[in-house]
Amino acid sequence: MKKLFFVLALLAAVPAQARDFTSSITESAEIPALRPEFKVPDEPNQLFYVQRSPNSNSVVYAAKLDAQGAPQGVEAFWRKFNIDGSKQPLNFIERMMAYGVKVQNNKPITFTIAALPERKLTLGVDAQHRPQALMQVGSHTVKVAYVYLQVVEGGLMPSVPSLDVMGTDIASGKAIHEHLIQK
Repeated sequence: MKKLFFVLALLAAVPAQARDFTSSITESAEIPALRPEFKVPDEPNQLFYVQRSPNSNSVVYAAKLDAQGAPQGVEAFWRKFNIDGSKQPLNFIERMMAYGVKVQNNKPITFTIAALPERKLTLGVDAQHRPQALMQVGSHTVKVAYVYLQVVEGGLMPSVPSLDVMGTDIASGKAIHEHLIQK
């Protein structure tokens, strides 16, 4: 058992490698709900959330604010809707290999998610002074609303053959859906 934990800890210490995905981007009038039966998180300072195919548990990304309400960082945590709705921290492996956040304390503040380190997000505020996470999706600068992961469980680590990024183009106001499929 100690050996297995050591191997998992060693794997988690290795930076996540970018996966090779093919991307298709569509525009529409509104952001689609890929799993309308899943509860949508509504947290203070929520930036966006991640839903996964196996169950309704969601990872929430929220801005950390200073005393004046300016964004200073990002936190990630579970909302366990499939159990009791409780808020729970990410475990070590989840932080290191999947959902963890790495914040660059520059201006503007940028951050990445462990599983997709090549996708930079920018932390800011919208016109109503609410925190937002912006990401480049093709030629669009998108305010991210949520990400949906198609997860295949089994083996040592689950795999993600596809994922969907949902958000709003900040220039046009149109809903943007990026569908990524692992090559």
